[in-house]
Amino acid sequence: MKGLVEVCLVLAAAAGAQAQGPTADWQTLSTAHFRIHYPKEYEAWSERAASRLESIRTEVVREIGYDPPTPIDVIIANPIAQPNGFAWTSLDTPRIVLYTEPPGPGDEIGAYSSWIDLLAVHEVAHVVHMLRPSRNPTQRLIERILFPLNRITLGAPRWVLEGYATVIEGRLTGSGRPSSTARALILRQWAAHGRLPSYDRLDSDSRFLGMSMAYLAGSAYLEWLEQRNGKGSLRNVWTRMTAGRRRSFDEAFAGVFGDSPERLYGQFTAALTAAAVAANQAVPMREGELWQQTSRRSGAPAVSPDGERIVVVERPGNEPPRLVVWSTGPPETEETRYEDQLAAIRERDPEDVMPVRVKPLRRDPIHSFSAPDGGDLLTPRWTRDGRSILHGRRQPDPDGFLHHDLFLWTPETGQVRRVTHLADVKEADPLPDGRTAVALRTRYGTSQLVLVDLASGGVAPLTEPSLDIVHAHPRADSDGNLLAYVANHGGAWVLVIRDLQSGSETIIEPERGDGFAWPEWRPGRDDLITTVLSRGFMELHRAVPGGRHVPITRTSGGATEAAPSPDGRIFFMSLEPDGFVVRVIDDAEAAAPPPLGPSLIPAVPPAPPVVAPFAPQALPSPEPYGIGRQEISWIVGLNLAPSQKAAEAGIRIGDVIGRLDTIAVASFGDDDAQRGAAVAGAWRGWPVEIAAHLFRTKDHRDDRDGGELRAMWSRQMPRSVLTMEGGVLAGTLDLAFAEGRWSGFRVMRGWRFQHDLEAAYDAGDFRQTRGRIGGSISRGSARLSVAFDARALRESRGEQAIELGGLPSTIVPRSAFSARVLEPALPVASLRGRRYEGRFVEAVVPAIPLTLFYRHHRLGAAAIEVAGGQLTLDTEPLPLIGLPGLEATLGVGRVVSGRDEQDTNWWLGLRWRP
Repeated sequence: MKGLVEVCLVLAAAAGAQAQGPTADWQTLSTAHFRIHYPKEYEAWSERAASRLESIRTEVVREIGYDPPTPIDVIIANPIAQPNGFAWTSLDTPRIVLYTEPPGPGDEIGAYSSWIDLLAVHEVAHVVHMLRPSRNPTQRLIERILFPLNRITLGAPRWVLEGYATVIEGRLTGSGRPSSTARALILRQWAAHGRLPSYDRLDSDSRFLGMSMAYLAGSAYLEWLEQRNGKGSLRNVWTRMTAGRRRSFDEAFAGVFGDSPERLYGQFTAALTAAAVAANQAVPMREGELWQQTSRRSGAPAVSPDGERIVVVERPGNEPPRLVVWSTGPPETEETRYEDQLAAIRERDPEDVMPVRVKPLRRDPIHSFSAPDGGDLLTPRWTRDGRSILHGRRQPDPDGFLHHDLFLWTPETGQVRRVTHLADVKEADPLPDGRTAVALRTRYGTSQLVLVDLASGGVAPLTEPSLDIVHAHPRADSDGNLLAYVANHGGAWVLVIRDLQSGSETIIEPERGDGFAWPEWRPGRDDLITTVLSRGFMELHRAVPGGRHVPITRTSGGATEAAPSPDGRIFFMSLEPDGFVVRVIDDAEAAAPPPLGPSLIPAVPPAPPVVAPFAPQALPSPEPYGIGRQEISWIVGLNLAPSQKAAEAGIRIGDVIGRLDTIAVASFGDDDAQRGAAVAGAWRGWPVEIAAHLFRTKDHRDDRDGGELRAMWSRQMPRSVLTMEGGVLAGTLDLAFAEGRWSGFRVMRGWRFQHDLEAAYDAGDFRQTRGRIGGSISRGSARLSVAFDARALRESRGEQAIELGGLPSTIVPRSAFSARVLEPALPVASLRGRRYEGRFVEAVVPAIPLTLFYRHHRLGAAAIEVAGGQLTLDTEPLPLIGLPGLEATLGVGRVVSGRDEQDTNWWLGLRWRP
């Protein structure tokens, strides 16, 4: 069942990273085995990917040894402005999602000849690997009818699924993580410190880079196994797992490799540790000194123009990222405070033993800043006058998809100003004129350098947008005449020096297999410091435009993101098992070159295989997406509560991006339950979503039928969301309704403060006003919230009243429940009246979706109090995997006061919405 971890991770990715919005101008390209869907703006990137997918598939099938017959839907977008991709390997509806944002040279996936090819190979490998059906008749029947995921997906650990796709990515592209410096450096550093994950933690580990180990250590372990037992031995594991005789992964593995995966992993880590120690001892180190202990992915240091301050992005993990400004001078105040603390200890106990100090004291920040939305902060750079810090953040557009933008923070005053708006620019460096910055723009899968007006936020091109060349880290010299940046040219990260006046460029080629990253000019000098990625080592080099580059560090944890100071010191980041730390070195003599040799693999990377590029094929003309290919999937629901016992069954019909979603559901149950049928659908192809719901229900009280027509509009802002809805309900009950919701939040010191407002008005067979105000405070997954709800029925037909109790139902639209206050711990109509007041207090238990609650309901003169707990799962529609919106609840509540019987009731609800 370890493979279920992978399924849950894909579900989480699908829930949190929808495609680029169904209102976009989507197009579809079809090939023999793929249907590629993309917004019109991504046409160039998508056509490049589509032209190679068939060639990629052919090579992946040849390598894995299985040819799946099922067509694959591919969705191309960039919703989070980060490089990524994932696959959903359902046997009947496999999906691949490709994000167009290219990684930089220092990323774990930064070694590639083509980002499109690397990403596609990895995800196609997932699908081909995990579409192999079982040869066991019973298992195959289950796969076809009940649960269309194969034995490999469900039975193999996550490290196998991700590690094997990583092996394939390296083998077929001649690049990727297997031959990268990043994988070798991380594995070598973890092994040398005795911090490699145990076998039980290889799938999932909360420690730094723990989730990446499935890719990094997993792929290296699989390569080691195949080298030990011969090429093709991994294929035999998949064949045994899907055999007529049911086998677990451990059984299939042991039948091929002769021992359990855990025992052989122990041998692998022992060999890796020996190689890592040998590599670190082969050449004298020149690491400088540890200047400041930081953690996890902290980094991006920048020294102020006067050399007196340094800014660093701290990412502690348990708190939001923050910009921290420290003095570059000696920590005199901190040293004095530390000595005073030791003196106090000696005075209390002269025989006490003072602590050994091997790390620098924690410096007091001069200034610090966290984004109000709690989001990440990227690549801070001082303006040339040293007053402000230009940095990047990702900001949502009105549909909630993220874009890179620039902000200016002035530490002395605390003022923060947004420079650009949804401009897709990042890694900016202010120019000496004080008015302009040079930056990187990645938009629709292309990469280019641009100039940004710091006053207006206007963006002007410096280079043409390109699919073939990926730019990174532009930096201007002290005079603003020369620009240094790195660019991926056909698989090599080269260093480019550009004359900003003439536009002429000089390209410095690395040695074969090497690459440049993070170039930084020396203040007031004509040379620069850059990281060279070379055969498993990341070291600082001094480079002169037009001349050679020489190493100045030899480190165990790599030397990255140099921040040269005017006084000659060079600050940089270095990797340790708990994260990156700040080190400093004086620019002195050259360092020794790193060791090499096949005996050190995988502590150094193996030589990449020589591969031919994937052959492009001619493509048909794209077609408008329209309503997409409508697929059918089964859904089941449930409502079990006091006086409600019903089961629901139906179908979902919809397309892969969720432009048109329809559900048809029937409900069966006892006389107290909502029995009947409904058809509901939503059209999301316009800026305003249109939903319709036809229904007919019956319970012991009355029969109801009718239809609801609803229009919904939502706009997301950086720290708030506004939603407006309106429509009509016609049938047994006639109503017109309007609803508005606004939610805003702010993050301070790791705490999230949220406030919510709702207002609604119903008019027709009755007139009703509804309002709700609430607030919450949360940290991590723990949350405490309070809310106040009020309703007033002004006019009504007949005996209409506000009722308390019951669960919602899939088959009844929300407007039909507008005069009901839902409370699953109580039977329907436990209280009735014309004025309602409700007070709610909820506490979410950390790490699990358990909510403890207290609810006070008052209708007229009567009141009921309920307390209990509830497990909740609430998702938006997941069209990518064929699921409508889901609300699942499992709870228990006790009536504290207000009823003669102090009942304790439980409930289980499973409801769907298109």
